[in-house]
Amino acid sequence: MRIAVCVKWVPAISRLRFDTETKRIVREGVPNEINPHDVLAMNRALDLRRQHGGNVTAFTMGPPDARRALARCLAMGVDAVYHLNDIAFAGSDTLATARALSLALARERFDLILFGNSSVDAETGQVGPEVAEMLDLPQITGVYKFDLSGTTVHAERVLENGIEVVEASTPLVVCVGEGIASDVG
Repeated sequence: MRIAVCVKWVPAISRLRFDTETKRIVREGVPNEINPHDVLAMNRALDLRRQHGGNVTAFTMGPPDARRALARCLAMGVDAVYHLNDIAFAGSDTLATARALSLALARERFDLILFGNSSVDAETGQVGPEVAEMLDLPQITGVYKFDLSGTTVHAERVLENGIEVVEASTPLVVCVGEGIASDVG
């Protein structure tokens, strides 16, 4: 089982300030951390590796300081890390981020590519689905529980009016959120 997890180095949400004049988040002086939903995805990936074997690779795109996210991923137990860092990426929107990540991910074949549902600094939830589209892979978003049986993922996802149970075959992109860690067994 080859699993990739994309993580984002984000400002600590509890310390963020908002500039009402510029209508922008003030990031200066705010410590960073791995996006909480991405940590959930990483924990699930590491659990799947324990259950099924294989390896876990972490990817991040961001400024030099984002290497700290990858150092934390290594400390969590991932097998390899990749940092996409170039001045050309500065200020990238979700489409540019997804394009860069999809090109990096396409260099290897992964059975699962995991993302957090969204990042706490933007909450768009677009990068995972955009990467899936660019890699021409099926995707399941809004996942709070999933298991793997052979090459089939059995997932439960949250909808506005309830829970949907879905199955899909690998290779697959899965975007996870709250509750996924409780599925660790």
